[in-house]
Amino acid sequence: MSRPEKLKAMMKTLLKYILIIFFSFTATSQNTVGTTLNSAGSLEGYTLITPTSNVLPTYTYLIDNCGRVVNSWESNFKGQGADIIMPDGSLYRGAFDDQSTLTYPGNNGRLEHYDWDGNLIWGYTHSATDYSFHHDYHVLSNGNILMLVAERKTLAEAIQAGRDPSKIPDGDLYTEKIIEIQPVGVDSAIIVWEWDLWDHLVQNFDNTKDNFGVVADTPRKLNINFSGFSNDVADWTHMNSLDYNETFDQIVFSSRFMSEFYVIDHSTTTAEAATSSGGNSGFGGDFLYRWGNPQAYDQGTASDQKLYGQHTVHWIPNGMPDAGKLMVFNNGFNRGYSSVEFIVPPADAMGNYSYTPGTSFGPTNAIIRYQEATPTDFFAPFLSSAYQLSNGNILVDKGPVGQLVEVNTSNQVVWEYISPVLMAGTTLSQGDTPGGINSRFFRASRYEANYIGFNGRDLTPGSEIEQNPQPGNCALLSIADVDANVLNVYPNPVDNLLYIENSDLIVSAHVFEMNGKEVFKTENVSSSIDLSELQTGIYFIKFTSSKGVTLKKIVKN
Repeated sequence: MSRPEKLKAMMKTLLKYILIIFFSFTATSQNTVGTTLNSAGSLEGYTLITPTSNVLPTYTYLIDNCGRVVNSWESNFKGQGADIIMPDGSLYRGAFDDQSTLTYPGNNGRLEHYDWDGNLIWGYTHSATDYSFHHDYHVLSNGNILMLVAERKTLAEAIQAGRDPSKIPDGDLYTEKIIEIQPVGVDSAIIVWEWDLWDHLVQNFDNTKDNFGVVADTPRKLNINFSGFSNDVADWTHMNSLDYNETFDQIVFSSRFMSEFYVIDHSTTTAEAATSSGGNSGFGGDFLYRWGNPQAYDQGTASDQKLYGQHTVHWIPNGMPDAGKLMVFNNGFNRGYSSVEFIVPPADAMGNYSYTPGTSFGPTNAIIRYQEATPTDFFAPFLSSAYQLSNGNILVDKGPVGQLVEVNTSNQVVWEYISPVLMAGTTLSQGDTPGGINSRFFRASRYEANYIGFNGRDLTPGSEIEQNPQPGNCALLSIADVDANVLNVYPNPVDNLLYIENSDLIVSAHVFEMNGKEVFKTENVSSSIDLSELQTGIYFIKFTSSKGVTLKKIVKN
């Protein structure tokens, strides 16, 4: 073979390996369900999920970053999705066993405790005709458990409390309780502490009824006649999340319909919790802090509202970059887009919150941690969660469509997982179209590989959840995929023009089909690319600039 022929052959071989390397970097993106992106910027660990399924039995899974199952738990009760792996490797799992007649979405009623091997340690249903455990709970260090409970109040009780009768179309009204239970045996519990919202109300509607006062002067109580966006149904507050701060001995809980969250003192006795004095704070069971919607206590207008039907309010735990801040998935219901936000509470080292009478609780604004460049591109109006990871990334659950993304500190997606389980119980095959609104997660959480609960556990990965998984489709993407060059494209899916937001001139853009065939290229790109000649399908675009290479997956309509 002549020297030119040898050089030509070498160049062909080199090109072949470049393409192999390039597409091994993007191999994960060829998946349509399960792990669709796994980059070097993602935090290594295990993600806990309970895909919503209406078919029994249901399963809670612990998966690695490739979507392979390392452990699973089976239950004959439908999984609710609020799940926790404890330091001993056991699992607490919310489940549906609603025995009530309350009209309350999210009334799961049951909590289960399994060991690592899937054996039921304790299963308890706290639900009867007029009350039910719902949505969320927190396991305390002493083994007791805090639970959210909705309870019916009669029409007469609601009117006596000062509720406007025209705001009781269902004929009754629900109060919200937080109870602390002590598990007993394998299926029982006793209540050892209780807080009831009904003890902390204010109203300015009827001075002949209970709780009458000036709402604007009573910010530590809830106005029983503020409707939020509940349409005055019996479930007028709809509490949906609960968390506990052990340092302060305080509880935070969230009201979706009020678009607010509240902090109360847990150091009280049950008797003190029914009053406005006692406990470490001296405020008894009154609100120590509230945030999100000042108009709820007549200290603002609609323009001052910050939260819109939020979920998963919690303190960022110690050890995380933003420890001590409150984190919330702001669903954006009635706003049209979602965001993940941090709130820096005005609290001192002892957990005392500053407040100036006649004003709203601070801060004025939250810190926006994640939202899309075009905000309406990210909208999950219900369910959903977000948690900070130790590397500063956040794990975001877009609950209504069963999609999880891990977002780095530059707001780039570095890991993505799409549920292969449909609510109807069907499990999709790799290559199928994702279920969208037919697939859901309530929450999802990531545990690092060195989490104490995994000590001594077999974490050998098994198969993926989806049918017909594609071996090798989880090659770790190169760091070039998450370089410092922040590049966004929109709209996606795209019809004709794909617009580009980028901090640097793009030298070239190469478009590839799923099989690796290059179908289009252009140079010196400014703000858009005309893709009108492409057929309908999924493509990869490799953008090259002076700052490196960025890969994007797009869908062409």
